[in-house]
Amino acid sequence: MTSHVSAGTEPDPCYPDNRHATSTAIGKSTLGMAWATSRDVGSHLYRNRAGIRPGSRLVEETVAVSPSAKGGMSAKGGAKVSAISVPVPNRWEVFGSLFYHTQDSDGDRYVNRKKKKDEKDKDKDKKYELYEVGLGGVPGFATGTEESSLDVFGGTVGTEFRINRNWTVGVGFTAAQGDLDMGSVGSADIDSIAISPYLSYYRADTIGSADLWAGLMYSYGMHSYETRRYTGAGIATGEPDADTHTLEFNVGLNFGERDVLHGPYAGFRYVAGTVDAYTETGPGGTSFNEQDVDSLVSILGYQVSWKMRGGSGYWVPQLRAAWEHEFEDGNTTSFGIPYASSDEDIGVVGAGIGYWWDSGWRLGVEYEGRFGSETESHYGGVTAGKEF
Repeated sequence: MTSHVSAGTEPDPCYPDNRHATSTAIGKSTLGMAWATSRDVGSHLYRNRAGIRPGSRLVEETVAVSPSAKGGMSAKGGAKVSAISVPVPNRWEVFGSLFYHTQDSDGDRYVNRKKKKDEKDKDKDKKYELYEVGLGGVPGFATGTEESSLDVFGGTVGTEFRINRNWTVGVGFTAAQGDLDMGSVGSADIDSIAISPYLSYYRADTIGSADLWAGLMYSYGMHSYETRRYTGAGIATGEPDADTHTLEFNVGLNFGERDVLHGPYAGFRYVAGTVDAYTETGPGGTSFNEQDVDSLVSILGYQVSWKMRGGSGYWVPQLRAAWEHEFEDGNTTSFGIPYASSDEDIGVVGAGIGYWWDSGWRLGVEYEGRFGSETESHYGGVTAGKEF
């Protein structure tokens, strides 16, 4: 993640410079909004991991029968015909979801200090990395990044089409609203929309008795900010826009019997985005240059799913765990101060349960927790769909 602040307007020298902390929080939240608005659109990854294939519906067809068949109907020409119900695979599905995502990020404190400090103060600050830099602030003021939190509420609607028994295409449209708390630095409101087309593949008995599945998704997101930064002289406001491009690929194998499936999965997720340059208004306002944000993550996990027959359908619980590795370290600087780096490794745990009715309806709930050394996030969602 790279960020730049214009030096055209210097902060009040009586207060610490928190411009770089503002940029860092906005950059992290942009990546968080991109993830939340594109996560498992339409639950197609959940279904692939669980080996759930499209259902079927009964369609009446008229067929010729023997002249002596009971219940036959006479047609012109004397032929006997009858209407029978024939199962036809469902080709379409409409789906929707509601979700909540929360993300907490630790801060990094960098202190502009005088060289002569007593040992007691050194011990107090030994957990922080210290820099002797000048930012227009005064010695002794903390000038690093603050702890921040992001809360996101949103929903998705979309449709899916089964091309054949192996291939499926779909698209989801997501709208979300985020609340970014930057601690003593300020806060921001975020409005986001995203469009996410995807392609899925599933083939039974590909490697011996193991089924192979894969999913490829692209998502384009647009994010509008309303920022409020505490400058010491008052509150400066800004309205930057951001856009993100997300590309995610996942592939896995399903082993086991028909009612109990388990197997490994792997993938990658790449996010690239830009936060536009903007100029604040209000006391202590300044200009921020364009900021680039990016993330490249590898995914390696294992899941287990099983089916349990219900009264008019079946339950499908699922448990999974994964390890994600970040290849973009984010260690860039502005005015000599490093930006907080992203977590290099994240542990992911997930759980969900869904019910698939024989009529084609489905309903499910999902949870995902993500745990790193610098960040922690939780996602919960309710999904629904109807095949026809």
